[in-house]
Amino acid sequence: MAEVLNQRIIAREGLDSSVPAALKLKKRIKRFALDNELDHLPIGAIVSVALDEWLTTRGF
Repeated sequence: MAEVLNQRIIAREGLDSSVPAALKLKKRIKRFALDNELDHLPIGAIVSVALDEWLTTRGF
């Protein structure tokens, strides 16, 4: 997964999704970036890694 995410030019596809506002994911991601002194967190990369790990643990 890291190899794929680190490629500069990579074919991508959109993944349209809505998340519950109660989870406050945008706020939490921004706070994580601030706490870890990161200028930018690529949301697409975070989602890709999370979904890949979730699917992999389920055998897909």
